[in-house]
Amino acid sequence: MFTPENMMTFTLFSSSHFGALAVFFVLFFILFLNKERLRREGRFEKITGHMLVVVLLVSEVSYQVWSISYGVWDARSYIPLHLCSFSTFLGIFLFWKRSEWIFYFYLYIGFFPPILALVTPDLLFEFPHYRYFKFFLHHMAIPLMVVYLFYSRRYTLQLRSVLYGIITLNVMAVPIFFINQWLGSNYFFLSGPPEANTALSLFGEGLQYYLNLELAAIAIFTLTYFFFRYADITTNRRRKKARLDTDS
Repeated sequence: MFTPENMMTFTLFSSSHFGALAVFFVLFFILFLNKERLRREGRFEKITGHMLVVVLLVSEVSYQVWSISYGVWDARSYIPLHLCSFSTFLGIFLFWKRSEWIFYFYLYIGFFPPILALVTPDLLFEFPHYRYFKFFLHHMAIPLMVVYLFYSRRYTLQLRSVLYGIITLNVMAVPIFFINQWLGSNYFFLSGPPEANTALSLFGEGLQYYLNLELAAIAIFTLTYFFFRYADITTNRRRKKARLDTDS
């Protein structure tokens, strides 16, 4: 279950893959359907938030402990500079400290990107290996934390936040690009698509790859904005209707 040489037989869209996806979407819809309860700051909101923080923290820390314990730690792969690591740290920070602009960035990198990673995972290890559980639980918790924070902290979205997210991501990508050149790593997948068959494998090579990365980021950030904007408008309408029905 923990040895890095064993169980490297993960298959895309296998039963273990579909099982993990099913768990995520069930949890997502449970959380989304209970979004009003998240706004009330009751027992459900507190338990949910603390559980997500624990999953995020344990995922990131255990990954480092595992890699060091088995002697596979390498600066090219295990420094927490992946996008999911940034999402983890931002999610934990935002749980304790409300910040509108940090949340905007977290929203755009922490919702659809990890969901896409769940659909086409960069993963070799099969169920029930530690890396299987770590990957799926980690990438489930990030978008669930986005939904949790959006409703429990009562954030509102503005269209300009999409531009802010794109600019922030590109500013962050500059030092990551040079770190990759220095270490021979592939953080943010700026050196090319991962070895596994993921959506990034369709992005081409060279300049075309970077252009497609940029276009994909713009499309995903815009889609995220409209998804949460529509969900927020719908929620407000239902709340207003319920208030009117109560008054009448």
